[in-house]
Amino acid sequence: MGSKQMSRLITFGCSYAYGTGLPDCNNWMFNKLHNLKPSKMGWASLLANKLKVDCVNESFPGSSNTEILYNVLKFNYQPDDIVVVMWTHFVRDMLFNFPHKFPFFRDRLGPWAKTHQERKWAEYLSEKDYAMKSWLNIQHADLHLQKQNVHYIHYPATPEELDKHRLDFIQVENYHSDGIVYIDKATDDMHPGVKSNQLLCDTMHRRLYVRP
Repeated sequence: MGSKQMSRLITFGCSYAYGTGLPDCNNWMFNKLHNLKPSKMGWASLLANKLKVDCVNESFPGSSNTEILYNVLKFNYQPDDIVVVMWTHFVRDMLFNFPHKFPFFRDRLGPWAKTHQERKWAEYLSEKDYAMKSWLNIQHADLHLQKQNVHYIHYPATPEELDKHRLDFIQVENYHSDGIVYIDKATDDMHPGVKSNQLLCDTMHRRLYVRP
């Protein structure tokens, strides 16, 4: 008989889940090929340590909710995995299979885009359009995770954006609107700092194991 595999914490998201700007992850934007590992000081690693499980961080800075859904769907889960999906700002998009984007092969579109065409793409849809698409992504991920025999929560980084345009005909399990509470900021002065990530870790732990 084979030994039972240990539980893992699987996390999905954007820079908020990646740990961008934390002391051990503050230069990825300037040298992408130098630092392609998520922060060990971010909430994902902290939560895995608290749960005494391995951390598999599938997030990446600049990800859209479409990319997050894509990663949720293609991941190979194991029984007893623990999953946290940190949904991101909805005014983002992604184009697949762009060979000039080596080594990622994806074109992440958002307000930061450099070219006129990319910015126009990101600006084309209205806020409500983006929000509705995100809710469809969230429900799709929710239905998929229900079938995977995993323990999971949805934890959007900016829930006030999504809740503003919530669709009443979509029912999602394990959705929490705590969001990110800033106690301090990271080295880039934009993302949550070390103390804020510890607070996120503690809040997510309660959401995973304490029923309201």
